[in-house]
Amino acid sequence: MYPGWRKNYLRYKSYFLNVAGQYKQRADIKVYLEILLSLATVTVFSIFALRPTLLTIAELIKEIETKNETISLIDSKIQDLSKAQLLSDRQKANISLLQIAIPQEPSPDIFTRQVELLTQRHLTPLSSFTIGKATILGETTSNTTNEEEETSIESAKLTFSVKTDDSISNFSDSVNLLGEIEKLRRPVGIESFTFSTSEDKEEEKQILTFTISGFLPYLRSEINQ
Repeated sequence: MYPGWRKNYLRYKSYFLNVAGQYKQRADIKVYLEILLSLATVTVFSIFALRPTLLTIAELIKEIETKNETISLIDSKIQDLSKAQLLSDRQKANISLLQIAIPQEPSPDIFTRQVELLTQRHLTPLSSFTIGKATILGETTSNTTNEEEETSIESAKLTFSVKTDDSISNFSDSVNLLGEIEKLRRPVGIESFTFSTSEDKEEEKQILTFTISGFLPYLRSEINQ
């Protein structure tokens, strides 16, 4: 054990007793000491009291920074969406044409009206017009095998057949009709076309029968849902 501890103890004890005596005798020291002790007490308790608040403020600052970063990302996305909207508005006419060229439904009624208009324009009487099976409403049912579905999962086709009867002298009108059908905005696949002649005994003229068979491709609407 340190041999001088008793000596130091007595010295510090005398200091303490001296301060205590001065504290009792002198009012100014008493006031200053009480102020110092009060300040020390207030400081200690303030630290413990303010610590949760300071931690909360730090968390709030961190959260605000995170939200500011999120807002910056959202602003960037909004700007990108605005640019995309402007581009979409500029290409609106082309998009409409694209939707006509590559429809998401079979739309046999539109093609029917187009064929009727073309036959009237070229003065080729329409004797028959048939359209294959098409689902207008509801889900499309398919009888194809799994292998066929893998190769044509994104598209389908609507078959059609157009037949006209006209005078053989109007052969060029029938050829022009075929060309007009091929030039439609909607893609048309011509599988076959045939000419045959017959005699109209009542009017004593040769009748030219022109038959066009083909298909109309379209996107299956359920694929895009």
